Amino acid sequence: MPAALMAAADKAISMEKSGEKKQSSAGKVLNVLDLFTEENPAWTVEMIMSELGATRATAYRYVKALYDAGLLAPGAASTYVLGPRIMQLDRQIRRSDPLLKIAQPLLDEDQSPLIGARSISSFYGDQVLAIQVDRFDPEIFLTMERGRSFPLIYGAPSRIILAYLPPYQMRNFYSSNSAEISKAGLGKTWEEFRTSMRKMRRIGYCVGNESNRTVYGVSAPIFHDKSSVSASLTYVRRIEITSDQELEELIKAVVRAANRISEKLINYSPADGDSSLVFPTPRLAG
Repeated sequence: MPAALMAAADKAISMEKSGEKKQSSAGKVLNVLDLFTEENPAWTVEMIMSELGATRATAYRYVKALYDAGLLAPGAASTYVLGPRIMQLDRQIRRSDPLLKIAQPLLDEDQSPLIGARSISSFYGDQVLAIQVDRFDPEIFLTMERGRSFPLIYGAPSRIILAYLPPYQMRNFYSSNSAEISKAGLGKTWEEFRTSMRKMRRIGYCVGNESNRTVYGVSAPIFHDKSSVSASLTYVRRIEITSDQELEELIKAVVRAANRISEKLINYSPADGDSSLVFPTPRLAG
């Protein structure tokens, strides 16, 4: 950490008279990371203070903790940017994520010319995050990219996961998001919403283009056990070059591939290979 900031942090902390505990919770420290976005990639300590409503001592303490962990790095004009540790963690995820390790070889076997792009999306809290995106059609436009997250009601990759949530989680989700669900056309009441989700489960896939009117996104669920949806697989193709028959073939292909991945995940045991593979049990936040 730069000597000037270190000295300022020590001085500010020593002058803190608010009675706040010196050891902040990990959650409060990590809230700082949420400030760093594409639109605002660099923050000064003063900006962090203002945004979080924190004291100077608290802001310095948060920044120092994140700097020491490699999650923040010095930028220009006394700002901080995301640090190198994040890139190291991303590499580790790419090389050790159990879903990616199992799914990638299976997907590479499918060389169908119908697939303009494909993505794997995982369920985290109340969002779905793209963890792998491959584009094969150079003319295709994608809103999905690795690391981008979407709400559970936004797009086929999210909605197919939503449809397979346990009933109590789905009911809780509806209670907290009824207005957004109605706006998205998924049901104006709980009964309508539940019926639309049951229909999606019955057919086993979701076709959508709400987020991108130039393509079809066809998504199927991925399970790590028979009752726990954890991800979705999506095949994408430009609408302008897709016939009804080709769309049906694309649907069959993504369902078949997702089923193969699920079977591999469900039947996995350490004796099969890498005992480090550990599968989380996703659930709604809160």
